[in-house]
Amino acid sequence: MLVLRNARLIQELTEGYEDRYGDVVIDQGVIQEIKPAKSVSAAQEEIIDLNGKTLLPGLIEAHLHLDLEGSSTFEENVQPDAYRTMCCLQRAQDNLRRGYTTVRDLGDRNNITLGVARAIREGKVTGPDVLVSGKIITPTEAGNEFFGDMYAEADSPAEFVKAVRRQYQLGVDWIKIMGTGAVMNPGGTPGSAIIFEEELQAACRAANTVGVPVAVHCHGSEGVKMCIRNGVRTVEHSSIIDEECIRLYQEAEGKTYPIPTMSPMANFVEFPDDKPKHYVVKGGALLGKIIDGLHAYKEAGIKIGWGTDAGVYVGSHGNGIYEFRARVNMAGFTPLECLIQATKNNAEILMIDDQVGTIACGKRANLVAFNGNPDENIDAVDDVALVIKAGEIVRL
Repeated sequence: MLVLRNARLIQELTEGYEDRYGDVVIDQGVIQEIKPAKSVSAAQEEIIDLNGKTLLPGLIEAHLHLDLEGSSTFEENVQPDAYRTMCCLQRAQDNLRRGYTTVRDLGDRNNITLGVARAIREGKVTGPDVLVSGKIITPTEAGNEFFGDMYAEADSPAEFVKAVRRQYQLGVDWIKIMGTGAVMNPGGTPGSAIIFEEELQAACRAANTVGVPVAVHCHGSEGVKMCIRNGVRTVEHSSIIDEECIRLYQEAEGKTYPIPTMSPMANFVEFPDDKPKHYVVKGGALLGKIIDGLHAYKEAGIKIGWGTDAGVYVGSHGNGIYEFRARVNMAGFTPLECLIQATKNNAEILMIDDQVGTIACGKRANLVAFNGNPDENIDAVDDVALVIKAGEIVRL
């Protein structure tokens, strides 16, 4: 048994308990009880005093790339898979130590994250829970070669069905598809759709048949609408939107959600010197549109997820504070709204809210404590005091 004593709790992220402070009792990897502060008796070695600290459900990172470091893409492409796998595990562990107890990986080379996720799941190594998509399915597009073996190319409805079934066969949790051009792809135009609707429709039908949700990389409004029409679960980035996009998202509540990622564009603009020129030019052109989109989501009450696209620039893994600060300081969200996006919202959107996303009896003991009050001052998210994964102390 483990007792987290006198923890400051956030009511919006705690179920079945109304007081602001409490003792959280953990046993067998599960939250067993939430009791009034300082009321639970236990052996001294079973108690962790959280006085002055805020306890949250473990953070959930909905969009990253554990296989990528963010350095020279060409240099990364020539590294052997065995080396990349070890680096992938290290980055997963870096994220865990920063409080991210669940991460969703949306694209790697040669499906190597499937092995990492399996090793973590079987308890062979320590790491966050990893939801994986493996290779990204994409139409043939100028610049695809820039990413080496990260893409599985498909150019007809039949080929998309085949590619989806292959990823399912390998054991993925999600299907990832490229719907529009990408900022990092030197041949891509971020707002332009690159997939035919009949191709996306076929892919979604194949994925739905085997019960695997679909995530689509999509910056442009026409691509966003195509995603919503075809039942895509998460629209990654969802950067350039219009009023019709907002209306369709509202009508699709419970089915399709945007996962904005501010970090890359903000970083490309703030630190251009070590980035390829096309990152900076396209990122700079897109940043303002992303901010406009976030304002529109907020005003319309659209439930959004939280992701960083970690792996696209050096130092991005475990550096979620950059995304938090961007959403607060540039997009106008409150710290509490951002914390909800990175926990409760993400759990619901990724369909794992029966296990994680809030502090509640019966849910997995995936928890993170911060010094101070991150719901009032977002910078406190950078001051991790404790991380617990499935009841085991990861960082103290």
